[in-house]
Amino acid sequence: MPRLTQNRKTRIAARRSKYVVFLSHSSRDNWIAQVMSERIQSVGATPWIDEKDLQGGDVLVDEIIKGIDACDEALVLVTPNSATSQWVSFEIGAVRAQHKRITPILYSVALESLATMKDVKAIELNGFDDFVKQLKRRITSG
Repeated sequence: MPRLTQNRKTRIAARRSKYVVFLSHSSRDNWIAQVMSERIQSVGATPWIDEKDLQGGDVLVDEIIKGIDACDEALVLVTPNSATSQWVSFEIGAVRAQHKRITPILYSVALESLATMKDVKAIELNGFDDFVKQLKRRITSG
């Protein structure tokens, strides 16, 4: 097992003191995911997003699991791109296995396109501000 550098230990410790939201999305939807990440940050949460949290040479599965382990909840951007992504499906399964809150954000798809989340209340992308308000309440109350 690789040893953590002091810098990485510091980053992990800093994250644990904040409310972390794991953001699952297809790489084809990076722009939307970045905007969502900024909005999550604006209410005091720390987004875990691959563009920021994965580095060259990282073992993807290991780092994704670490991100999910560290998160308080997850957000899944469900688009035609992510509905067929093996990585998004993997991330959904890992979050659900840990019984953590997971919120699908729908953009140009029906929730039925992800069979693994038919039982979860979804929010349309146009209602993302409502999710951000709900997130802020969870952060401040908990």
